[in-house]
Order: sequence, then C-alpha cells, then structure tokens
Amino acid sequence: MDAIEMLTNDHNKVRELFKAFKGGGGVTGLLRRTVGEVTGAERRKVVEQVCTELEVHTLIEEEIFYPAVRALRDRELLKQVNEALKEHSLVKKEVASLREKHDDVDSLEQRMSQLEEDVEHHATEEEDEMFPRLDELMPEEERRELARRMQASKEKAAASPSCHASAAPGGQRVASR
Repeated sequence: MDAIEMLTNDHNKVRELFKAFKGGGGVTGLLRRTVGEVTGAERRKVVEQVCTELEVHTLIEEEIFYPAVRALRDRELLKQVNEALKEHSLVKKEVASLREKHDDVDSLEQRMSQLEEDVEHHATEEEDEMFPRLDELMPEEERRELARRMQASKEKAAASPSCHASAAPGGQRVASR
C-alpha cells in the first residue's frame, strides 16, 4: 500500500463512521433515524471513533505526509499543503468541541454535520487535487515508504495512553480532552 491509498482508506473509514452516526447509509439509515432507532449510546460511540480517527489522521499527515510532500518543492503542492493545514486547524477545533460537550442532541447533530462537511471538503480536495499531482511527482517506492512510516505512527498513537491527542501548531502534541 502506498501513502495515497492509505490516506484515501482513512477518508473512507471516516465517511462510513459519519454514516453510522446517522444510523447507516441509504434507506435503512433514513428509516432508523425516522423511527428513532439510533440510540444516544450508539451515537456517542461513533462520535468518539470519528474524533480518534481524525486525531490520528491529522497527526500522521502533519508529522510525516505533508513534510514529504513539501520536500518535493512543487509550487502547487505547497499551496495545497498550506490549505490542508488550515483545514486541519478547523477540524481540530471541531473535534475538541465534540469531546467537550455531550448533552444537547440537536447541538451534537449540528456539530457532527459541520464536521462531516468540513472533513468531506478536505478529503475531496486531497483526493481530487493533491493525490493525483503527488502520484505524478513522487516515486511509488517513496509513497510506499511513507505509508510504512505513517502506519507505524498510527500503531504507536493507538497504543499510547495519549491517543486522544492531536498535533498543535508547531508540532507539539496537546490533549484534546
């Protein structure tokens, strides 16, 4: 697996989690939401999973992936990385908000909906603009090595008691809770 495939898989996993928050995709999800079959506990569990996935994903992009992309010194990729980092900042704030507030159902739905919209925008830009350009400019073996490093970082983050930490500007890790 290369870095592009790995990050796309991460995007797809989070997309599926957003569907799960709503009770599933398609007609089944709509029906479950309509009749109130999506429990608060189910939704809180999915919120936690989304937050954790996004924290780890932004961490590996910021610490490993984006520095490697920047090293290519391609003007278009540099602009895309800068934009992606701004989007990460917004997503991190939204994740922190979700972790702090657990009571109001309407507020939770609104915040999850906003997070989904922002994450989808970010993922789509990477998949449609950054990844194709990167595929042209970075050799496959280098992308595979990036994926190995990112996977090792993911495993380390998952095993760490501070798994719910995200990179702050400047590369420092700060607790999200």
